[in-house]
Amino acid sequence: MKFHEVDAVQWPELKPYLDTCLLPVTGLAGSEGPLGATQALERLQDALDMIEAPYKGRVVTYPTLHYITGVNANEQAEALAEQIKASGFKHVIVLTLLTEAAEWETEHIDLLIALDWTQWVSEAELVRSSISQHIQRLWYPVD
Repeated sequence: MKFHEVDAVQWPELKPYLDTCLLPVTGLAGSEGPLGATQALERLQDALDMIEAPYKGRVVTYPTLHYITGVNANEQAEALAEQIKASGFKHVIVLTLLTEAAEWETEHIDLLIALDWTQWVSEAELVRSSISQHIQRLWYPVD
């Protein structure tokens, strides 16, 4: 469910079920031309589709963080995750195609999906399955 689909009247009733925020991070620097920006947005949307559709009743997709320049991307995503949790979400999932995000240190991000586009193209079903397993473990931890 996208953030703008949440009705203010229904939110108190839905809030216990919609406990997970999905924060997409495009990671554009501003130096991309129109074709590069379009390609990045299309790729991120393809990746978002694999999470949004199957988890529509549990996940709210927030507006995408498109540009990260002049700041530490890890710190910015962490600060947003902290604020999102303070607003009432139990879990925050960050989805990005920034390969360097795999090295981010996270405290407030419960699941960081740094998708490798080359792997996604060549092994889409395997990647999709792995992401699904990680999301399920987030909600139902194995002790």
